Amino acid sequence: MPSNTKTTLIIIALCLCSISALSQEETRPDLMVTDGWGKELFIFPIRFASKIPYTGFEEARFPKGWGIESSPEFWSYAFAWKIDVKAPLTETDLEVNLQRYFDGLLGLDFKEDGQKTNAVFVSSNASKPWVGYKGKIKTLDTRFTKKPMILNVLVDQHYCKKEKQYIIIFKFSPKEFGTPVWLKMNDIKLSPEACNH
Repeated sequence: MPSNTKTTLIIIALCLCSISALSQEETRPDLMVTDGWGKELFIFPIRFASKIPYTGFEEARFPKGWGIESSPEFWSYAFAWKIDVKAPLTETDLEVNLQRYFDGLLGLDFKEDGQKTNAVFVSSNASKPWVGYKGKIKTLDTRFTKKPMILNVLVDQHYCKKEKQYIIIFKFSPKEFGTPVWLKMNDIKLSPEACNH
């Protein structure tokens, strides 16, 4: 077979694979209900945090001001993991895997000065029907300010009986709990369709 023909066939095959992958992502259910926020999807293993040992996908949601330092929404965003695990994540699971997540996201894996992410979580709602946690993540904002940053975090875990998967919703902001941005964050809910696919 002539090399030009072989090259053309390879390109067509790659395009078909890309189209198939895109269509699979587009058919994934929305995990969170948000109004006017941007959206990104990631498949586990996540390319920048491949040490996180789960199978599933992440849906990330961003308000308009999340990347603007002067905005009250700066670094405030949410993501949800729909993953194959047999039990809710523990404090240790959350701490270890969010440290991996932010170290990879912010490129701290490659810094030689030892600066790494530190995460701490405590249970926040033992009396509710889902497992929730409250926490803090101390890291370095390598994207915008180049300064140390502390993110306050709320975590809710929901079990999908039909699919035997957990959906974990993470909400982040450097603003203290109870400030106006958290009113928006608290409006983010689990989508009714999230556990029906």
